[in-house]
Amino acid sequence: MCIFFSQLLPLPKSVPISPDQTENVNMSSLSSKSTRIRGNSEWAPPRAQIVFNIHKNQKRRDVMKRQNQRCAGCGMRVEVGYQNRLRYCHYLGKYFCHCCHNNSTAVIPGHILEKWDFRKFSVSNFSFELLRKMHNDALFDMQDRNSFLYRKLNILDQCRELRLQLYHLKDFIKTCRVGQSLLPTLQQYPQHLYTDIHLYSIHDLLKVKTGELADELHVLVEDIKHHVQQCQLCQARGFICELCNNESDIIFPFELNKTHQCQECWACYHVVCFQTTKDCKKCERIKARRSNLASNSSQQKVIASQ
Repeated sequence: MCIFFSQLLPLPKSVPISPDQTENVNMSSLSSKSTRIRGNSEWAPPRAQIVFNIHKNQKRRDVMKRQNQRCAGCGMRVEVGYQNRLRYCHYLGKYFCHCCHNNSTAVIPGHILEKWDFRKFSVSNFSFELLRKMHNDALFDMQDRNSFLYRKLNILDQCRELRLQLYHLKDFIKTCRVGQSLLPTLQQYPQHLYTDIHLYSIHDLLKVKTGELADELHVLVEDIKHHVQQCQLCQARGFICELCNNESDIIFPFELNKTHQCQECWACYHVVCFQTTKDCKKCERIKARRSNLASNSSQQKVIASQ
């Protein structure tokens, strides 16, 4: 039997409350089941949102016209002659009255992602609190937003390589009973640093700029690599390059300058060896096996039909 959610959880009727009439609302005229909503057709309170872009420079009167001559925070109507007294929020790109904007300053994510600009700009009280709450949240994908910064900034590209090494190394200590002692050290860091190499929080980006994140990751990577090199269990999980068959040289996916890893089957080869052929031996075996299975299956169907 199908039960509609509207029958289980009926939504109450909503009544818009204008910011100009909040003190004169007749509460007795509202139903006990009604929900008062701040705002009207001309204004609505700001909502929590992630702004990735930098707002273009616009004339104050044009912005205020789009705001219907109201403060973006409380909805107070502002006469044209008093527009210059309002304060601009660089995060939301809107103007606020002095009650909603105390001239607090904060770094703007859009300026960091587009220009690597860590200067602080004035923001409204609402934006300041929102940026404070999202400070440690991994919300910004550098590869998706502005991959050019990897080529432009050596320190950022260095962090990317260290995080990629850590992405491969984490599996070794998680499955090695000898390397379990390093696991608490790894878990002291936010999980996204070694699970999604392009994801950053504002806090991470500030640490990248100062070089602190690269130094911390370098120490952690070297400690785990030292364990892998000394541990027989981890050495057994290494690869032998099938192109040169050099059994004395065990290679690992975290050796970025030395090893090429196939993105289809995850087999590893020497970079020099793979450049000569560009063909993955393991993928060729998998394709041949699937082809044989398909041909055998078709032959069995022909025999069964006879």
